[in-house]
Amino acid sequence: MAKRHPTPRSRATTRWRERHAPIALALVAGILMMAQAAGASAQASEHPRRAPGLWEVRSAGAHASGLPPTRFCVGEDTDNESSQLDRSVGKRGACTLGPFRRAGSSWVAESVCRQGRTSVTSRSVASGDFESAYRIDTVVQYDPPLGGVRRDDKDAVVASRLGACEPGQKPGDMVMPGMGTLNMFDGSFRAEPPQRSRSRRSEP
Repeated sequence: MAKRHPTPRSRATTRWRERHAPIALALVAGILMMAQAAGASAQASEHPRRAPGLWEVRSAGAHASGLPPTRFCVGEDTDNESSQLDRSVGKRGACTLGPFRRAGSSWVAESVCRQGRTSVTSRSVASGDFESAYRIDTVVQYDPPLGGVRRDDKDAVVASRLGACEPGQKPGDMVMPGMGTLNMFDGSFRAEPPQRSRSRRSEP
């Protein structure tokens, strides 16, 4: 059987493959690595994020009658891996606070605390678009029952975005009516200025 000799065209094709195949493989590998890194980063930083601005938060639980709302200035990075919806994540004294995790269209966070001999567990469910409004429903359970009687408690808060933060406010500022402004990040406190008393008689 006669031996076939490579044609000029086949030799050119072979040289092209030898020269460009490693580059193509490297490009494909790089694209795959970038996609995997992006996916891992998105998964690691997945948590609820409120739109920046001034939010009004009020308690909607059964024991909230008459409680005034608070206002909170939210910045671009206020909600992050360690602080989510005004809730610190991690070990805090006798409590371990878990992060919010996606659960369908909602977010769920759980925590465990010790109060004497009682174990206090809570489960919070946050829902809403976090652009204009959200709600957090929390169920707290005591084991054994607190004081031998109370087995659980329920609470809820609702929040709505009022607009941009007011002049002079900075991210983390929480305005407490009748008291002042506490910054949740640096711990600074600004007392509410005293209101001027109105004179009963008008100036002549």
